Amino acid sequence: MKRKELLGQLLPLLIAHGSFALIAANANAQTSDANHWSVTPYIWASDTSLDFSLNGSPVGGADLKFADILDVVDAAFQVHVEGGKGNWSGFADFTFISTSDSSELPIVRIDTDSEQIVLDAAAAYWPGGVGSPLNFFGGARYTEFDDRYRFSVDGTPVGEIRSTQDYVDALLGIRYRFDLSDRWGLLTHGDVSFGDSEGTWQVQGLFAYTVGKRRRNHIVFGYRYKQAEFKEGNLTTDYTFSGPLAGFNFGF
Repeated sequence: MKRKELLGQLLPLLIAHGSFALIAANANAQTSDANHWSVTPYIWASDTSLDFSLNGSPVGGADLKFADILDVVDAAFQVHVEGGKGNWSGFADFTFISTSDSSELPIVRIDTDSEQIVLDAAAAYWPGGVGSPLNFFGGARYTEFDDRYRFSVDGTPVGEIRSTQDYVDALLGIRYRFDLSDRWGLLTHGDVSFGDSEGTWQVQGLFAYTVGKRRRNHIVFGYRYKQAEFKEGNLTTDYTFSGPLAGFNFGF
């Protein structure tokens, strides 16, 4: 199967489950009883590896570069919002992706339109108060796929298939910030999720550089690694995502 055809069939899972990263925990923040809020747009330039198995037997795989995935993205929106006071905060991480692709088979043309929504929502406990280095979080990870496949022969529509799936997983994780200097910090993050999926885990490390007169904004960049497994019927797919990420954190 050609790489472009493979992308058209697998892209909904590739993007919704692994293209973007969570960024949280302001570098060099000061703890207090005041409210802490942050908004972070971000992107993860991830390469993706896939391995397929049918009834437990390997049936193939693929390696896809981030540039290949970008070719079929129509629209994308990602934002992380977090707010808290005292020892508790809450965050929501929202991703919307719209993609389209087409595959030319010997007789039939297949046009694919996909939309994905991914929402992570959790509460975080900070033993030293919001803005201190360490926090633990727990919540839920929700993912929805809406895929439409349109079939045509010589330009004449002959049918359409629509597939809608959703997954709800429990989410647990930990974050820790190392203050390297007055303006530099290292943000570390690890989490696991399980439930409707077969399980995921991910780790990341981000450098954060403080900017702005009030020193509440941060340029963040680093690296993230994620593994995920999903099962549909007798088919199991193992995903490995890895690559650099970058974003900008607005704190207030």
